[in-house]
Amino acid sequence: MVRAGSKRIDLTQGPPVKGIASFALPLLASSVIQQLYSTVDLLFVGNILGTSSIAAVGIGVLLIACLVGFLTGASTGSNVVIARAFGAGDERRVRSGLASSVALGLMLGAALALIGWFAAPSFIAWMRTPAEAAVDALAYLRVYFIAMVAVSLYNLCAGASRALGDSSTPMVAQAVGGVMNIAANWLFLCVLGAGVEGVALATLLSNLVAAGLVARRLFREGGFDAGGVGAYIDFRQIRAMLAVGLPIGIQAFAISLSNVFVQHQINLMGVDTVAAFATYFKVELPMFYVILALGQTTTTFVAQNHGAGREDRCRKGVRISLVAALAATLGLSALMLSVGYWAFWAFDEDPVVIETGLRIIAVTFPFYFLYVFHQVLGDALRGYGATLGPMAVVVANICVVRTVLLALFTGQAPSVEAVAAVYPVTWAATSACMAVLYVRHRRRSAAREAGRRTGA
Repeated sequence: MVRAGSKRIDLTQGPPVKGIASFALPLLASSVIQQLYSTVDLLFVGNILGTSSIAAVGIGVLLIACLVGFLTGASTGSNVVIARAFGAGDERRVRSGLASSVALGLMLGAALALIGWFAAPSFIAWMRTPAEAAVDALAYLRVYFIAMVAVSLYNLCAGASRALGDSSTPMVAQAVGGVMNIAANWLFLCVLGAGVEGVALATLLSNLVAAGLVARRLFREGGFDAGGVGAYIDFRQIRAMLAVGLPIGIQAFAISLSNVFVQHQINLMGVDTVAAFATYFKVELPMFYVILALGQTTTTFVAQNHGAGREDRCRKGVRISLVAALAATLGLSALMLSVGYWAFWAFDEDPVVIETGLRIIAVTFPFYFLYVFHQVLGDALRGYGATLGPMAVVVANICVVRTVLLALFTGQAPSVEAVAAVYPVTWAATSACMAVLYVRHRRRSAAREAGRRTGA
């Protein structure tokens, strides 16, 4: 029997508002902690190793972001599959889902580590890495690829944990891993005098600790020890997880690659514009993280209640998440517009950078609420297991349409406002398409339910 966990939140029971808030807050904290990982790494590299090492680490940032996004998508697969079983009260499928998540995490991590180890030299050459940074970049990437086993295991186990209504354990595990990351960076760089590979080793150790803590919790939830997990692995469950997770992972990978085209246009506009956009992406994080946390909560809420056959509660949960995300986003965007000068000043005191940043948020922040519909409705559909439609919408709008609009908007008169404008326009297009998908899904579900009742 799957053991009851004190940290679980059964999203099929109790007031939906309370359940959503209790589940979303640890997710929000997890996003903040995750952001601190990269910040700590850059602080150590910049202050101890110097500029060429920053360049070496920076070379791999895009590729790493793509892979982590892919794994985050894969973790949604384990979340949805297990949450459905949990909502339906099917303990056998919950237990096999927990074991299968661990197995899938290890398999994906091992595959990425193997491919990345051999592909790293080609990637560095393709990126036209400066000769003085190439050796360090290769060392950093190869160690980081070994760490992908731990990163993958953490993501899949965290998805499984959240499926059971436990968003606190992944948060605590990340916090402990964050402390380990700081300590390991200090040990490898300050005490042992390691180079950029020491930063990657710190990432490896911190993710091993985080993955171990979440996996240990899953073993306790499933009522089996580490040696008994293999007996519960179900490859049908793994296929179901991949069917849900792979489209989301591919979507995240495509978005990361599309950002290259936007960054290319930004780079052509001078160092002040580059710095302003880099700062903007930090200033917008509070709003983005709130929307992301409520979207992820919606996925688990819908999956659990869909598994329990409580479609009315699914719809109510989506409405609550939409209202909460809209209220938070409108409030935060108004606040940031009023204190925008100081927000940019906190990161960069250059008056030109601040002025450019204020021009960016004047275009994007009044329309940031549009992003809410894209994220929450898309995550609701993923909770139902419908991932291909949202993937197609996001790839078409965020990747293809955004790239085309960027070329059109900046072709005649390149400006900061022209680049910034592609964001709200594609948010609006993506949200409109996602709303259509969601309404169509609800209508089909209602028709099926009416058909079953008629047949009965």
